[in-house]
Amino acid sequence: MKQRFARTAAVAFAWCLAVFAQVADYTLVAAPGSVTLGPGLTQQALVFNGQLPGPTLSATQGQVLRVRFVNQLSAPSSLHFHGINMQGGMDGVPGVTRPAVAPGQEFVYEFTVPDSGTFWYHPHVEDQMTSGLYGMVRVAPTNPSVDPPYDVDVPIILHDDTTHAGGFIGGMMNGTATGYVGHVLNGKTSLGQTPISVTQGQRVRFRFLNAAARSHYVVALDGHPMQVTHADGHRVNAITTSALPIGAGERWDAIVVMNNPGVWSLAASDIATRTTTLVRGVVAYAGSTAAVPSPTFVPANLSTGSLLSYAQLSGVSGTPPITSTPTRTYPMVIGSTMGGGMGGGAMTLTINGQAWPNVTPYNLTLNDSVQLNFSTSGMMAGMMYHPMHLHGHVYRLMGTAGGTSSPPKKDTLLIRPTGQVGNTASVQFIADNPGEWMFHCHDSEHQMMGMMNTFRYSADADADGLADDVDWDPLIPNPVLTIPETAAAFVPGGAGEILVQARPSTTVDLWLGFPSSTPTAFPPLGTLQIDGPYMYAGTAVSGVGLNAAFPYAVPNPFTLSGVRFGLQAVTWGPNGATPKFSSWHPITFW
Repeated sequence: MKQRFARTAAVAFAWCLAVFAQVADYTLVAAPGSVTLGPGLTQQALVFNGQLPGPTLSATQGQVLRVRFVNQLSAPSSLHFHGINMQGGMDGVPGVTRPAVAPGQEFVYEFTVPDSGTFWYHPHVEDQMTSGLYGMVRVAPTNPSVDPPYDVDVPIILHDDTTHAGGFIGGMMNGTATGYVGHVLNGKTSLGQTPISVTQGQRVRFRFLNAAARSHYVVALDGHPMQVTHADGHRVNAITTSALPIGAGERWDAIVVMNNPGVWSLAASDIATRTTTLVRGVVAYAGSTAAVPSPTFVPANLSTGSLLSYAQLSGVSGTPPITSTPTRTYPMVIGSTMGGGMGGGAMTLTINGQAWPNVTPYNLTLNDSVQLNFSTSGMMAGMMYHPMHLHGHVYRLMGTAGGTSSPPKKDTLLIRPTGQVGNTASVQFIADNPGEWMFHCHDSEHQMMGMMNTFRYSADADADGLADDVDWDPLIPNPVLTIPETAAAFVPGGAGEILVQARPSTTVDLWLGFPSSTPTAFPPLGTLQIDGPYMYAGTAVSGVGLNAAFPYAVPNPFTLSGVRFGLQAVTWGPNGATPKFSSWHPITFW
């Protein structure tokens, strides 16, 4: 088997092509930590790289974003890049895409960023986002002229924990409850804010992100109107507004011309109770001697200013139009029943009468035009706000100022309570991203209560013999290698199973090496991601379950504990098919 691997590599090397790609490279380490939210208020949290929020990741449209995610939590975790339409294998939803990342292990998320704008990242595991694991992704356009001009770029990230009676940035699943329940802006309470310094005449681009678990806000800057330029990262024709509603998971970019010197409150209220400031930042003009506003001060435009509405939005040129004859139309009726649900509570929230995981996925075919018609049913579901998010695709909103020719684009849509404008809505999207994609309410409690389903493609886009809805990476024809998601599989004396997903009857050789700092492309085999010395780890054949399985047991004691290895497989056949390198995976025995 060793000779076979070496022979294949040697042949491929003769016609290897050097592939150079501009890469935005980051490492995110998720771990428990201590954060200071304000004067005298230090709490335990789950954090990325020891900070709250996590680092802002920056990339350019068309660039490869590579994130090495290291899980130092006590539970499995993942990364979902909210609003970025990458291939399905990188979507970070355990149970739908690849398995979660086990405690003590890591995974490298790598994909091309197709759109510019404001996005964000968070785990898709239980309450870890609520516990502090979130951060912004800022993507610059390839051509800067497509964005309106501005001088300063300021992220504004809102977050809460009103879910756990045990505390803010706590976590019933992670044992870090702290006793504080409240709201923060850029990781600080109102009393912990460092003023945002501006100068007269500056054009400041505020990137507003609602990373809250449950809260939906209204945001306003006292003394200043806002010119909204982007909805969920996508450019819209500029609209001036006094106050900005922002549901959980939504993003709005707004430019503010600084033409009113002073020290001002950038305040957020609850969307349903605009007369109380929940948290606020401070915007201070250079040289101003004005007093810092009280944390409880409620700006007039926050409490009574006109709110931006979806109906005012219109997209810029190039947006696909609304069609009067969609290929598929699905009602999306949000309802409730008593009993059951993932959270085990007294009430279950449903989409079309079904609650996760007991659901029937919605079918798609590549290039379908799909229309979703949202509404609520029943008193309980109708009393709530529901931010509905679709992974891997972009909604085009219907019934807006953009009409059918220039609809605005978003990936998260806030459905309002019964009796309010926005209680019903219709959107369309193009089925242009094969795989299986999560569709859910971004209120974390509603999600736990059952408000999830998936959209599932039926073909085989990469022609690798695996249907899109079961393929762990439906746009890459190479086999996919995964490791267990439980910590017990990596300790001395533990056991686990390496799986390589490939079409039935494929022979698979597994190899162990070290992660390569300079991966080598071998078209059409794929990319060799591990360096020697190579150790042959066995051969298996994929079966009807589409996996070649490699069981293993960790010696006890294990003399190489803590060493970072790399795993990669080579597939052979069936029927003389071209050999392929699998995806690779780092692995550490600890």
